[in-house]
Amino acid sequence: MISSAAASCALSLAAWAAGCDARPQTTVVVDNQYAPSPTGALVIHDAYWQAVSFKDPIPPGTSSDPQNTVPASANTAYVVLAPGWDPDASTPPASFVVMHSRGGFDVHLNDSLHIPVDDTTFIGNCAAGSFLSQTQADFITQFIFPTTFAPFRYDATNCTTTAIADDAGAQ
Repeated sequence: MISSAAASCALSLAAWAAGCDARPQTTVVVDNQYAPSPTGALVIHDAYWQAVSFKDPIPPGTSSDPQNTVPASANTAYVVLAPGWDPDASTPPASFVVMHSRGGFDVHLNDSLHIPVDDTTFIGNCAAGSFLSQTQADFITQFIFPTTFAPFRYDATNCTTTAIADDAGAQ
């Protein structure tokens, strides 16, 4: 007679050998729902939700690769747009637009969350008549995306990015 531990082990081994992975897969995807444009494309340069950073550019009309996450209640999502930037070019973006979601996004165990990025679900695109307060923009640039904005100052009143002058050595 086979013991229950041995039977359980044999079943687990059989499931593994058959390619069956019983572990729950919880993921999050960022969907850039802006329309493609040859000149003014709104490329997502950076995105962040809950504890997941998206560092690869997401061109308009495309989605990020799924990122593993844990189940979570509603959390705000943050993005940095790079208007008119070509992610395949060797030059960095010339300007940025920071935005946060109008509401929170949640995901349940073994589900996939898709975060649609556009002017309906996010606030902060001045070109669409949607503005963040300077306090909101400072939080995003200083705490969510500090590396991206280290050399810049962001003005939320008109969504402009200005390089910070290098004052090193000035006495």
